[in-house]
Amino acid sequence: MANIERDLQLLFKDKYKGNWQKEFLKDAERIKRGEPLDFVIGWMPFLKCRIDLRYTPLIPRPETEYWTEQAIKVIKKKKSAKVLDVFSGSGAIGIAVLAHAKHAKVDFGEYIPVLVNQIKLNLRLNKISTKRYKVFNSDVFKNIRGKYDFILANPPYIPLARKKKVHPSVVGYEKASSLWGGKDGLFFIKKFLAQAKNHLSTGGEIWMEFDTPEKDKIAALSKKYGLAPDFRKDQYGRYRFVVLSARF
Repeated sequence: MANIERDLQLLFKDKYKGNWQKEFLKDAERIKRGEPLDFVIGWMPFLKCRIDLRYTPLIPRPETEYWTEQAIKVIKKKKSAKVLDVFSGSGAIGIAVLAHAKHAKVDFGEYIPVLVNQIKLNLRLNKISTKRYKVFNSDVFKNIRGKYDFILANPPYIPLARKKKVHPSVVGYEKASSLWGGKDGLFFIKKFLAQAKNHLSTGGEIWMEFDTPEKDKIAALSKKYGLAPDFRKDQYGRYRFVVLSARF
């Protein structure tokens, strides 16, 4: 109920302002066709940041917001922190870090060119100083150099084998490249974990979201690539993210 009330407030107070009847009827048709309400509204809050969605990135989920907030609590304990937000999409994760951990600097890595523009737009909307971030058009780590204290990752991880079970509004409107992780959901996770240790500072941490059924496979992959996994549950009691440290 709280989310419904929030969405209605965003529609009527923020988007429509004046002549709401005409605009509401247009948006009602979009919703009727199955377009996600967040795209109709045009933006969404994420840890008190304004995340614009005009280029249809992956819509940030509550589960992602939950673990990002947990990561920020750890980042804020450091005197300084160099952070990488990889598979960045809208930039929501890294922007939340910049907004709440004032000592942190964040690099953003995103493969899709139009979403690189989306990240830059959201950085401007949230009035983040250009001295605190860099944005890279990169296929995982391809154009990323250096090491990081924290690497935050929400890779595409939905298995193609489960495509028919995913809601039509997700399949029809959110970018396929932001959703699907190959037949078993591990295609991008394997690429990421194979290289991640090379970009992690001593004592650094990787925080990665994943699909609950793949927990055991991710545990095996982590160990294969010299990473120690600490699996954690989301607010709904499901294993949803893992904190990885390197075995140097």
